[in-house]
Amino acid sequence: MKTKKSVSDQVQHSTKEKSLAIAKIQKGIQCCVHEVHHAMPSLFPIHPQVKSFHAVQKKIFSQSEKLSVEALHFQITHAFINMLIQSKIAIQHISPNRLLVLFNQHLSKSFIYDRNCHLYDKPHTSMSMQLLGELLGCTRNQLNYRQSQIDQAFKFKWSALQAKCEALKYDHLDSSMFWRAEHE
Repeated sequence: MKTKKSVSDQVQHSTKEKSLAIAKIQKGIQCCVHEVHHAMPSLFPIHPQVKSFHAVQKKIFSQSEKLSVEALHFQITHAFINMLIQSKIAIQHISPNRLLVLFNQHLSKSFIYDRNCHLYDKPHTSMSMQLLGELLGCTRNQLNYRQSQIDQAFKFKWSALQAKCEALKYDHLDSSMFWRAEHE
């Protein structure tokens, strides 16, 4: 049997959902900032652009009662992208595929769609390597080259590990393979 919720229960439920959505947005943006922060060379412990972004972020989140979740997400994404555009990112300190996944997962889809409208005839809500390169101040080819360097370094380390470890040469691994007496 369904029971009717009072108006105060509905308001409380919606404010709880909104605060959870805001917390999720805040955590996602923090992940994105953390990923690009180490690629921002600075003489200071905290990059000045990151410091100013945190001030803007605090201001935007203080207006959370007045704004919808979508508008809040759009504004915080806009502030984050402005920080990226204004700061110099050292491309040798980033992982392009990881950044692409993080940005597509945590940034506002409507903001990405608006940015893609300027690049493509058929815009979409996910960020491409082309758009990521534009935001970071480099080209898609530079990002692809950086990703290939990361992939080659991984393959080199993996092959060196396989040469040392007999167990990694088999397709199906068993935990007992790693604990043999003759295994080094």
